[in-house]
Amino acid sequence: MTIAPSHPLVTSRFWWRAGPSLLLLAGLGVYLSARFHLGIDAQVHKCLPPSSVWLIDRHDRRLTRDTTVAFVAGRTMAPFFAPGQIVIKRLAGVPGDRVAVTPQRTTVNGVPVGAGLALASTLHRPPSAFVREEALGPDALWMMGGTDDSFDSRYWGSLPGTQLLGRAYAID
Repeated sequence: MTIAPSHPLVTSRFWWRAGPSLLLLAGLGVYLSARFHLGIDAQVHKCLPPSSVWLIDRHDRRLTRDTTVAFVAGRTMAPFFAPGQIVIKRLAGVPGDRVAVTPQRTTVNGVPVGAGLALASTLHRPPSAFVREEALGPDALWMMGGTDDSFDSRYWGSLPGTQLLGRAYAID
């Protein structure tokens, strides 16, 4: 197939009209892909039921207690999360909060945020190994799942704020 010189795709007038729109669309695509990330939880047993598809807004990094956030797993989160894996949990504690973990419950500023230490035996450690009381430092975040057997800060401690990616919004 040959295109005639007067064909709209060949004329400069077409490119003067279409070019700015194409550039705008390309710029918008770059911006949206840099800002948003889609997270899919394929686990059968979810720690934040019932959602399995999440929209992660990497520009929204506000530290608001009880919001859902995404972060990058560190080395201390093995064996459940590989280093570098994106994880979504509920932000239960922010810098300055007081956290207490006992075999019966976990509290932040005296308010219960989780029950028990159901994964202690799975991690081959006694529940007493996870018992502690601490004040969260200036760059420390306390992350909690939505189920009692969620692998969260009760087991691996506070999360450095540098690992935070942004807010996560359930899509389904």
